[in-house]
Amino acid sequence: MTAEALFDFYSDEVVSDFSLLPTTAFVAAIRGYSDATIGRLFERRLPSRASDLFEGGGDIDVAVAKSREDLRRAEELVRHQYAARGYFADTEHPQEAMRSASRRASVIVARSHGRAVGTLTVVIDSPAGLFADEVNQDFIEPLRAEGRRLGEFVRLAVTHQRDTDSREVLAALFNAAVGICVANRLDALLIEVNPRHVGFYRRALCFEVAGTEKVCPRVNAPSVLLRMSLADLTRKIGSLERAISEFPLGPNTD
Repeated sequence: MTAEALFDFYSDEVVSDFSLLPTTAFVAAIRGYSDATIGRLFERRLPSRASDLFEGGGDIDVAVAKSREDLRRAEELVRHQYAARGYFADTEHPQEAMRSASRRASVIVARSHGRAVGTLTVVIDSPAGLFADEVNQDFIEPLRAEGRRLGEFVRLAVTHQRDTDSREVLAALFNAAVGICVANRLDALLIEVNPRHVGFYRRALCFEVAGTEKVCPRVNAPSVLLRMSLADLTRKIGSLERAISEFPLGPNTD
C-alpha cells in the first residue's frame, strides 16, 4: 500500500453501524452446513421450517457497546469465560482502554432476554497496528504491502447457559462483526485462535491458516493466526441463503 493510500485509510472514521446478512444462513454456516446438505437436512425433517433447523435457540440481539456499562459487561464476560478455560484475561488491556487508545475498535455485545451472552471486538488497522502484530507481524506486513484493508477479531467470549444456544450467539456476533467490516470497506480479516479450533474456523467462516503456531501473550496460550477474505464469506452466506430459500418446504403442521 502506498504511503498516501495508507494515510487516507488511517484517516477514515470508523463506522460502527452494521447491516446483518441473512440470519438463517449465518447460523447454518456456524453449524457446519454446506449448501449441498441443506436439502438433505430438510428431507429428513419434513414437514419443517427453516427456523426449526437454524433458529431454535431464541432471539439474539446484537449492538455495538456505547456506554461504560456496556463495556464493563463485555469486559466481565471476557474475564469470566477466559478464566474458566485457564486463559489469561488480558486485564492490562480492558475494553475501554483499548477503545480509547485506538479509536478504531468496535465492541459488539450479544444479548438474550436482556442478559449479555456474548461479545466480540472488531479492531481496524491503524498506525498503531493490530494486536496480532505482536507475534505475527512478519505474516501481516506483506498483506499491508499488497494494499489490503485489514481488521481483526479479538476478545471473543460466549456464555454456555442451558437456555442459550452458543452457536446462535456465535452466528449473531460474527454476523454483526462482518457487517462492521463491510461498512469500513475491509477486505481481509485476521483472528488468533487456539490450534484445536482451527478446523471450525476454516469450515464455518472461510478462514485459512496464515501463520505458524505461537504463544499469544494476551491470553498466555498457543494460537494460530488465521486469515479470511470477506468476499469469500459473503459468497458462502449467499450460497447458503439461496439453498435455504429455494428448497420446497413442507406444510407447517404446528
